[in-house]
Amino acid sequence: MGAFLAACRGKSPARSAGAASVEATSIAVPEPTPVPDPVFPAGTETFRLMPDTQWETPAVAIHTGKHGPRVLVLGGVHGNEPGGWQAAEAIANWTPVAGSLIVVPRANRLSTYQFVRTVDGFGDLNRLYPGSPDSPLPMARMAAEIVKLANTYRVQWLFDLHESWWFYNERGANGGTAFIGQTIASGGTTETLPLIKKTIDIVNERIAVREQFTLRTTISGQPGSAPRAGATPAPTPSSTALPGSVTPQLAGGTSSLGFARWAPGCTPILIEMGQYDQDESRRADLHLMLVRTHLERLEML
Repeated sequence: MGAFLAACRGKSPARSAGAASVEATSIAVPEPTPVPDPVFPAGTETFRLMPDTQWETPAVAIHTGKHGPRVLVLGGVHGNEPGGWQAAEAIANWTPVAGSLIVVPRANRLSTYQFVRTVDGFGDLNRLYPGSPDSPLPMARMAAEIVKLANTYRVQWLFDLHESWWFYNERGANGGTAFIGQTIASGGTTETLPLIKKTIDIVNERIAVREQFTLRTTISGQPGSAPRAGATPAPTPSSTALPGSVTPQLAGGTSSLGFARWAPGCTPILIEMGQYDQDESRRADLHLMLVRTHLERLEML
């Protein structure tokens, strides 16, 4: 038995021809090379989406020539939400000190002129992402242009400026998209959601209680009937995000909240301003306050 063990220790186990072949041909897979963040030459680009068509709309890209975030701001996605496009038109005149700021003030331009959500036959831009250049719906083609724009500049943050009618915190037992005023929704990750929440907290400290914003992580409020006078607001839904994931209810549809699926690395932020008993100019000011605060925290302003 001792001689047998000694013999075993002194010999290497036999390899099959197949095993030797696998070992000889295996190679190490290199780690992917990180793609550096782009820095666009300093200056201002003015251009049009869907140029030479009746739906064309102006846009601007303001580049600092320095490293920093790339931020895209959309206004006028719905034509009857003027606070958003008025704010976007003002943002188009800002002067960032780092990164790039890209602004499309009136994405659905003709609808803003008619002051309707969207003109019949155009389609609802915020229900048509990622769009298609071959779609019969003009706003589906516009959606494709916006996605292309975001990828061209490798946008990291998207602000989509909207308005709802009723206030979220005054909805009582009701729900639905008519009751999401004064909310911010995001299809962001568990890394970016705390950054967004901090921006909300900073702004909320500066404004009246009724104006304050809620970070919304589900699609609508609680189902039910119209709110009663003096009714206690329904509880704010809690986050459904899993560690390292996006908030699934918000990131899975065809609105701008799903933008990370079509523009990798982009965190969408959709702001809904309440229209009921809130002046148009104040709604625009609050949009500006939210975007400016976040850009200041990104050290862009």
